[in-house]
Amino acid sequence: MSVENSPKNVESSAMQDADLAASLLDEVIGIRGIREPVKSMLERAYSELRKRNNAWTRRRVRAVFNKEANRIDYREIEEMRAVAEARKQHAAYREETARITALAFIRSPSPDRGLDPR
Repeated sequence: MSVENSPKNVESSAMQDADLAASLLDEVIGIRGIREPVKSMLERAYSELRKRNNAWTRRRVRAVFNKEANRIDYREIEEMRAVAEARKQHAAYREETARITALAFIRSPSPDRGLDPR
């Protein structure tokens, strides 16, 4: 029996995959409200993942969240990464849009200030 295929290494690898998947699912879930129930967080993650692939089920999302999944597929990891990355890009877009809007308000003269609009 080789060390590379020992049951300890397989269990360790499965545990690392479960931890990785759970942390990615946390990123998919995003910011939790103060009194937001876990069920609504998982529902939000389910709806985002389901948009990418119809193979996602509520039970599968819950199993990944609770680290109960016997195996984690590569496609699941990639789909969670894609959703998390899309969330980050959208947040960056909103931040940049808010910044540009704030600049536009700062530069435009206010009629209340009595400034000459030249």
